[in-house]
Amino acid sequence: MRTELYRSGNADTDSGKPAVLLVDDEESVLATLSLQLGKDHRLLLAGDGDEALRLLAENGPVAAVISDMRMPGMDGIELLGRIQVDYPDIMRILHTGYGDMSTAIAAINAGGVYRYLPKPASRADICETVKTAIDRHDHAMAERRMLDTTLRASLQALFGILELSSPVGFARAGRIRVLVGELVHEMELDGLWEIEVAAMASQLGAVTVPPEVLKRMEDGAPLSFDEQAMVSAMPGVVLPLINDIPMLEDVVATVRGLAGEEPPPGGWNALVEGAISVVRAAIEYETAESRTNSPALAIASLTQRGMCAPHVLAALRRLKGVEGTTNAPQAYAISELQVGMRLAEDVRAVNGLVLIGRGTVVTEVMLDRLVNFSRVVGLVEPVLTAT
Repeated sequence: MRTELYRSGNADTDSGKPAVLLVDDEESVLATLSLQLGKDHRLLLAGDGDEALRLLAENGPVAAVISDMRMPGMDGIELLGRIQVDYPDIMRILHTGYGDMSTAIAAINAGGVYRYLPKPASRADICETVKTAIDRHDHAMAERRMLDTTLRASLQALFGILELSSPVGFARAGRIRVLVGELVHEMELDGLWEIEVAAMASQLGAVTVPPEVLKRMEDGAPLSFDEQAMVSAMPGVVLPLINDIPMLEDVVATVRGLAGEEPPPGGWNALVEGAISVVRAAIEYETAESRTNSPALAIASLTQRGMCAPHVLAALRRLKGVEGTTNAPQAYAISELQVGMRLAEDVRAVNGLVLIGRGTVVTEVMLDRLVNFSRVVGLVEPVLTAT
């Protein structure tokens, strides 16, 4: 195989060397570059763009890639552009003849290429260019690791505050995070880490909500207008705390969306758009399930109220093993209830008092009682009924 033909040393001695991918459709060029770079680098060799992408997928990211400009099929600029998208930390070097210099410079200016090497280039120029690229790659990765450590420490501190000050809120946030992870896996979405952090961050505002309100929410009891306003404001409360933490741009944008902020002029990016939908569905499901104590009823409630994106609801049904909505419970206002309907959830007064338990069949006497209570103390509406 070409990848073995010009690789220097062996697996043991090469393991500590920086990895470089060489791409050229001319075997003689690959042979020359291998002789020049093989002593100090672990080399992967490819004859075209497709083979280069396959090697990256099989062997993992490398520190740098040197690609020929003119190759059959995918040219060097297209290849390096795809590598930039899929492996943004790899340093990308274009190896090209003097006739393509203007194209190479344009690619550098566009950000898709780090440097170019003219054909032919001296061994000194090649080694110096690769060394500079690898040094830059190593510095960027070290900085990334440092930022990652700082980020994790900052988030752990924030979540630790929530755990200490509001155990109920922390437990709720944990259940939401787990459901978000399951939904992301079910929907095959990217950005699991960012979406899970956004789910937890959206609940950090629980530290501002009185414990008795969180307990009522945990128990599925209805909240007053002011109490619901406090709960709804939770995502916005955390924004000043996380806004300046490095590498959290998508997390912050997701929390902004959950807080009800309008998207920027160009809209949220795809990751943020998906994260908002998934996290919102998980939050609403957690609330509905605490009221109904039934996945089917909770999902039916979300469907009836139109609170979540249809594709997320479909994933939630698959995840919870719930059939479609053909025979799902229906939501009715108290004034719309009819004799013979069976209640699928408790009927509660706004103060939390359970008036009629789920499973009860509606009678005329019951309707009169509910109407009277609705006028005097107010009831939580709509109410789910079994079909």
